[in-house]
Order: sequence, then C-alpha cells, then structure tokens
Amino acid sequence: MTNSRASSKKLLQDVLEVVNDGVVIFDAEDRLVFCNARYRKIYAPIAKHLVPGVKCEALYRAWGELGLFDLDRGTVEAQVQARLYRHRNPDGPFELHTTERSLRIEERVTKDGFVIGTHTDITAWKRMERAFQNYEGQLSNSSRRPADRFWTMDADLRFTTLVDYPNSSIIASPNSYIGYTRWEAVGVDPDTDVDWARHREDLLAHRPFEGFCYSSDDGFGGVYRMNVSGTPVFDDDGNFAGYHGTTTRVNESDTN
Repeated sequence: MTNSRASSKKLLQDVLEVVNDGVVIFDAEDRLVFCNARYRKIYAPIAKHLVPGVKCEALYRAWGELGLFDLDRGTVEAQVQARLYRHRNPDGPFELHTTERSLRIEERVTKDGFVIGTHTDITAWKRMERAFQNYEGQLSNSSRRPADRFWTMDADLRFTTLVDYPNSSIIASPNSYIGYTRWEAVGVDPDTDVDWARHREDLLAHRPFEGFCYSSDDGFGGVYRMNVSGTPVFDDDGNFAGYHGTTTRVNESDTN
C-alpha cells in the first residue's frame, strides 16, 4: 500500500471515529472489516467478539447466547434469522430492540458486496416516547393540554423527530426541521436576537423550558406564531441526550 493510500485510509478511520453513530463494515464474505468506538460501546456485551474476520452471524448468535434478545419479539433463532435477512437484503432503516437497547439500523451494500451499517442508539427516545404516551393516557380529554406537534432533539440540539398530532394546524412539513436547530430552521440568529439568545442559553444549560414563543414562516407565504415547551433527556449514564417537547400554534393575542 502506498503512503498516500495508507494516509487516506487512516484519515477515513479517524473521521468514522468522531461520528455519533456506530459504524460497521463487513466484507463480501460477511466478515467484520471495521467498527468504530461508538459501535463497540453499543455492543459492549460482545466486545470480545468484535475482531476483524468474525462473521456477522457469529456476532448475533453471541448476542443471543448472552440472553440479550428481547424474547417478547420472538425466539432467539427467529430473531437471528430475521436480522441476518435484513442484513443481507437491506431495505431502508429499521429498529432492533434488545434487552439492553433500542437501535435504529441502516445498511447499504456497495458494488463490491461490502455491507456498511450505521447503528444509532435510540434507547432514550423510546423510553421518552413510552413515558409521554403513558402521561397522555392518564389525562382526560378535557384536561389534556392541546398541542400540534411532538418533537425530539439530539444532544447537538438538532431535530431528530417531529410528529404532528391529529388535526394539527401547522402546515409546514416536519421534514424541513430534521437535522437543524430550531433557530436554523426558523432562520434567526441568536447572536443578534435577545429572546433567541436566552432560549439558546436554556438549551445549552440543559434546562427545561415552557412557553417560548416565536414566529415562523409556514412555507406558503404566511406566518405562524408558535409556543414551544421542552424537557431535557438523559441516558442511563446521566449524559445529556437531547430534548423532547411539544409545539402549539397560537393566536397572536394569546401571547400578549
């Protein structure tokens, strides 16, 4: 291998080590080529098996032997076979639930037959969603606070999920927010806007917030007035994982 090729490979590995997702690469014979530190952390219980050359099937069987598959979702063998089928026939992102974690997995096959996968830990979000659903289920219709949209942010304060409630009055597509901070999506600069600066400070300090109001373009030449509230989310180790909250469209008079 030439020095330039070796340098390029080292640079690529360094880049993959700093991404937030677990990244793994299998060759055309389904043997492990590379996995980054984040992937090793996600699959820590089988870390000793994560060596170059090990078969993907062996990794999932090792997971099953430790009793880490959620048996409410089928037998160990059934889950191993289902996972291997998705691995060899990728068809968009999917979720994998174990006794340890909930993961969002997306895999792609290269023209050389290599399989490149990204594994995102969504355990905190799943826990949050269940808690939110349980909270809503305990409220009567008359006491339930109206909201138009439910959302989640990652640790970088970028939107990861936006779901509109039935009869939501927000027209702008949730997809236009994914991957952006709220101020980026709205098109304001917290460095020059006092209210947005305070809001950003709350988020960076991981404080819960309620009743932050702002105006937003609806994408069709109109303007919405929004009221948002959010709660910080932390993982099992106490690390900040982002926010979840709700957005409600309000009349201008409601914010005066």
